[in-house]
Amino acid sequence: YMLLKYPNTDYAIDAKWKRGLIVDQMAAKEMYIGRYYMETEKWIAAINRFQMVVQHYDTTIYIEEALHRLVEIYYKIGSIEDAQKVAATLGYNYGSGEWYKNSYRVFNKSYKTAKITEKEKDSFIKEKFKNIKIK
Repeated sequence: YMLLKYPNTDYAIDAKWKRGLIVDQMAAKEMYIGRYYMETEKWIAAINRFQMVVQHYDTTIYIEEALHRLVEIYYKIGSIEDAQKVAATLGYNYGSGEWYKNSYRVFNKSYKTAKITEKEKDSFIKEKFKNIKIK
């Protein structure tokens, strides 16, 4: 109610931020339980948990992992078509992410990603700092 009536107040901004934290915590809990069900090979229960994240918590950081876990489970239980559909969704929305690369590995076991060494990573960061121009 307060968010609707007074949307630009400090209290409303704080309430929105706290609501975001709560939603992230709820998604994290679903992911935790889903991973537990995967470990114990309760596939249907795990699918339900990950689908809950996809349907209700799609604005959280857990959406990519939830989609990847669905790909893994569908592939594991032999529902290759469903795994491909979820992988296509993951690729379309998060194609450059690490979870998509992991999902690609589910279908193509010989797929290897280029590993960046710590030295290369450090030199890349140093180069970025050199290019920053301070006014």
